[in-house]
Amino acid sequence: SFQTIQDNVERSKHTYNNFNKVFLDQVDGLYKGVEVVRNDRYTDHTQMLLQQIDDYSKYKKDDQDYKNIMQIFVQGLVDDRWACYIELTNKEDEIIAKSKENQVCIVEDNQPLADIQPFVLFEDEKTNLFQVQMSTRYLTRRPTIEYMNIIAVYATDPNLLRFLGQVKGFYNFANAIKFDVNTSLTQKSFLLDFSSTVLLTILSVLLIVFRMIDQLMRPMHNLSVASKEIARGNYDVLVHNQEESEDMRQLIGQFNEMAKQIKASRQGLDTHNLYLETILKYSFGVIGLDKDRNIQLINPVIGRILAIDDEQQFIGELCIKISEKNTYLEPFFTMAQDRFERELGEWSEEVELTLPDRHVLLSCQGAALDTSGKALGYVIIVKDISKLNRAQKKAAWGEVAIRMAHEIKNPLTPILLSAQRLRNKFLDTLKGRDLEIIDKTTSVIIDQVMSMDAMVSAFADYANTPQIERKLTDLNALIHQSIALYDAQSNITIEFDLSGDVPELLLDANSISRVLINLVKNSAESVEEGRDLIVNITTQYLPSKGVVRLSMTDNGDGFDEAVIERVFEPYVTTKVKGSGLGLAIVQNIIEQHDGRIFAGNVEPNGAIITIEFEYTKENV
Repeated sequence: SFQTIQDNVERSKHTYNNFNKVFLDQVDGLYKGVEVVRNDRYTDHTQMLLQQIDDYSKYKKDDQDYKNIMQIFVQGLVDDRWACYIELTNKEDEIIAKSKENQVCIVEDNQPLADIQPFVLFEDEKTNLFQVQMSTRYLTRRPTIEYMNIIAVYATDPNLLRFLGQVKGFYNFANAIKFDVNTSLTQKSFLLDFSSTVLLTILSVLLIVFRMIDQLMRPMHNLSVASKEIARGNYDVLVHNQEESEDMRQLIGQFNEMAKQIKASRQGLDTHNLYLETILKYSFGVIGLDKDRNIQLINPVIGRILAIDDEQQFIGELCIKISEKNTYLEPFFTMAQDRFERELGEWSEEVELTLPDRHVLLSCQGAALDTSGKALGYVIIVKDISKLNRAQKKAAWGEVAIRMAHEIKNPLTPILLSAQRLRNKFLDTLKGRDLEIIDKTTSVIIDQVMSMDAMVSAFADYANTPQIERKLTDLNALIHQSIALYDAQSNITIEFDLSGDVPELLLDANSISRVLINLVKNSAESVEEGRDLIVNITTQYLPSKGVVRLSMTDNGDGFDEAVIERVFEPYVTTKVKGSGLGLAIVQNIIEQHDGRIFAGNVEPNGAIITIEFEYTKENV
């Protein structure tokens, strides 16, 4: 490679010498040619200028004010940029006219001019002005007695002047460095030989150094790459520890141990976050407030518990705003506001609310988030304990029902048998008034015993709700099948509005059929005698809420406002002979199906029972 460079240097020296000779000759010819062109240009221009002046002078020479006219004409030529300065003289060297001094092109004072002759060129290198002196005798071959001399001054073209200067300077410079280049090439040839040796030595040293650096930096690079992987979330990365240096092996080992600890911490944090998210999503209703009591967090469970549509719309607003749009929640938020204003660190309350579709009992807990005694915010945790409360009441009433059934049923049998025995013994032997009394009293006893027996059976049914066997069932078909026995009754009209997109549900057909029959029976008993009953049954599938809704509306008298909030509690009834257990048993069956049931009144008259069954593909 170095020999090739040496050969190239020799060829470059030869090529330079040839180029230098040809180039300098060309530059010299170019310089001279440009000067000739420039001189011809100014000569021709002055000749045209003089021709115009001569023609105009002959035309105006008879005017009395000849000199003034020529003065104006000459100044006009200068203004039109024919020249920077024009001066006219006659053969006696008297000035006929001259232009004003141009501030740009004016000739310096005492500028030496050539002697008057037909054609003179003069260039001043200091002022960069080019002067032409010419006589009208130059315009014709036949000299005339009357002639004029013109002195015209032009500003030399700065670009041309600069070009000529550069060409001339380069020419001189090229001649000056010719020898230096030849000498330099010789020196470079020597230096090249010397440098080749030095360069080979340096390259050898660099290769050794780079090898040592690579051995030192490779583990550091591996650590850097592994750190970036961990930063991107890849916690499984490990650095192979095969280094000879004890310190480096120790460093890599500590890094791998740190990566394992980070992975374990991250997994624990993810599990903890998932646990918290699951709690917030499914377990409790949570409302998080800042120090000004603006809502910062509200989970979907709150929306389900408090019957709030699109609960996320209230984020950033005062918590009291929810009760302004949902007036039935005013007791809840008024209670919470009062607890916070009393600056209670922690508090716990139970609140009963009547929502649009149900009555609920809520367990509410609140706490202030503070550091160093300064409140940073508040948190409210809400749990619907209505089901738990009902279960407790159900258990209590169940024990009562069992005891009542036992205590009542024991004497009923001998009373019934005694009444029947009296009838069998005396109805055939007595006559007249005695027969009438025995018949009437024993009939009353038997009827009341049968009524009490039915009540005891209801107690037993409530206390011992049978286990259900749930299977995939077509709800719409089950409704038609259960209500079919009422089709033959002329005073009862059943209207169906069943949605075709209702999916199959896991139901116990016998239990749900019992619920439907019981609800229609209650509706029939709520209608005054002489008035026909109209029952409307509808079903809907609500994918957004994940429920199938069954609604039953009648045109009866509706629920008494005094008991509507407790209508599903045991022994709550307004019927004369009612046990108050019918709707309680219905609620038990619905809750066994993980459903919910609500009761209400409709305008102008009538009642509505709404049942909601949860439906998800995972549950089916």
